[in-house]
Amino acid sequence: MLTEEFSNIIATLVINGFHIHQVDRFSPDNPIISIYRYDKLGAEVRYSILFSSDKIETPILDVLVKVAKNYSSKPIIVSDTLDKLPLTLYKSKQFFDFFGGIVNTGLILISNLSEILEDLGHNQLPFGLTGTPEELLEIYSSECFQFIFESPTRRYGSDRLFEKLPDGVILCKSRFMILFDAKAYKDGFDIKSDDINRFAFYINDFNTRYGSDFGNIFSIVIVSGHFVDSEESISNRSSELYQLCNCKLSCINGKVLGDIVQIAKENPELRGAINWKSVFSHLIIETKYVQKEISRIQKDKLH
Repeated sequence: MLTEEFSNIIATLVINGFHIHQVDRFSPDNPIISIYRYDKLGAEVRYSILFSSDKIETPILDVLVKVAKNYSSKPIIVSDTLDKLPLTLYKSKQFFDFFGGIVNTGLILISNLSEILEDLGHNQLPFGLTGTPEELLEIYSSECFQFIFESPTRRYGSDRLFEKLPDGVILCKSRFMILFDAKAYKDGFDIKSDDINRFAFYINDFNTRYGSDFGNIFSIVIVSGHFVDSEESISNRSSELYQLCNCKLSCINGKVLGDIVQIAKENPELRGAINWKSVFSHLIIETKYVQKEISRIQKDKLH
């Protein structure tokens, strides 16, 4: 199985709420991926899935059964070449049709997106919206990042009741990951040592689980209304994080995130040429870095 094809399979599973427990490559064309996720009541649902391109039954089917037994999971085969097996079997299209494509609710089209994100970041519920500002900030941020990076994002939501997880992950198409955490605080967010330790855990965990398929975590981005700490203090916290996991953090105000989305919407022909990794490499992310990228693209006639 080609590396790109395998990475797409893993990405599809991750973005649809599955966690990868183990990957067994008993042969190049027959990986078995053991996965799990939680139902609404917190029960762990497990599957072991064989993706096979064999044309006839081979001992790999017995291996799948053993793997599933050891993991207490349901064995499933996804194959376009096998037929009439004693195990649950899906054709590739049938299996991936269960999940659909990237979720897009159209939130980025809202005209006052920046104002909504600013209110949510300050723990204020905008008029006409229902829910908690914290949860809505996560949802809006997730879709903004999905639009900016043109890459699938996963917001973990209720999964965090059962595991230590960030608010979400972006599986960037340029082979790196970004984690994000949304902080809705009326008086601004103050980054503490406990936050750094928690972020380091997230980063190390994701690098271990998914680094070989998507590259390591490039940055963890904190979204809030504003930040209490000075830039120097945030820089020191970023250095603490780097010492723990070789990864730095970035901070972005909710309004700035909305403004960046608006700039990208107004320049659709340039969005794909913007070096978003460069924009999000800064400690404090500002719109001027996007404008700088646009000037570079126009000057060099890269679009």
